[in-house]
Amino acid sequence: MSYKRFLFLCRCLRFDDRETRAERRMIDKLAPIRTTFDLFLKNINQNYNLSEYTTIDEMLHPFRGRCQWIQYIPSKPAKYGIKMFALCDAKTFYTSKIEIYVGKQPPGPYEVSNSPIDIVKRLVTPIENSKRNLTTDNWYTSIPLADYLLQKKLL
Repeated sequence: MSYKRFLFLCRCLRFDDRETRAERRMIDKLAPIRTTFDLFLKNINQNYNLSEYTTIDEMLHPFRGRCQWIQYIPSKPAKYGIKMFALCDAKTFYTSKIEIYVGKQPPGPYEVSNSPIDIVKRLVTPIENSKRNLTTDNWYTSIPLADYLLQKKLL
């Protein structure tokens, strides 16, 4: 496929309905890509089983386009981008669950807490009671979270 053909197809591709986007955006900042992103997450979980060693961390996907939830993190190599939290396999680096950080969501079904404890609780739901080893960095470390993970049989 030629480069010009690729650019043409990228301009023509749409993954959501522009006419209903304004209504959906009133309850969800991630509305333009929510359906596609949820399908992507479903396919990720169907095609791979995590090993006994997992990790949770944040990543910054470099991006400088137009987007409401662009983050500036001066300590990262790419200072601007889309911040994501991910549950990954520590052996193969396969990403099992991703959550895009969009800031505070409007009131509605997608309004969730962005505290480190709540992020970890949402990310570990697929591996609860599996006796896997979960590694996190110090941003996620707290005694209530450690108690929760022990209760869910995550070491």
